[in-house]
Amino acid sequence: MAQTRYTEIEYDENTGQTIYSDVDISFKAHPVTGDIIKTKNATVIKQSMRQILQTRSNERLGHPEIGAGVQELLFEPINQLTENRLVRKIADSLRMLEPRCTIRDIIVMGEPDRNTYKIKIIFTMLGQQTDETFETFLYR
Repeated sequence: MAQTRYTEIEYDENTGQTIYSDVDISFKAHPVTGDIIKTKNATVIKQSMRQILQTRSNERLGHPEIGAGVQELLFEPINQLTENRLVRKIADSLRMLEPRCTIRDIIVMGEPDRNTYKIKIIFTMLGQQTDETFETFLYR
């Protein structure tokens, strides 16, 4: 299968570090130029993580490998076993689909009263020293 590049890669002229950029998923226009706003670095990776988590397995035609497939676990009992299975699925999918970062920790907390799981992913962008945090909720 051919490799597809989803984001633009630029390099900082001063430091030589990689700068990842992509279209902001809100599709808002820049107030001066009217172009679609671009996001950079950690925001790009967070957008990608959100899309991976929200995509079902085999949902994308032509790219069935894209997606975490966590939706099938959302209707399982909210307990430690399901949380562990979610952590494993999320880690496997991000390891395979998001090579621009290193996952440090994934925390899944079930909230039975709200029928949700709170997901917290701590990661480091390649070539960076600081950790970034991405938080989201998965709903039934």
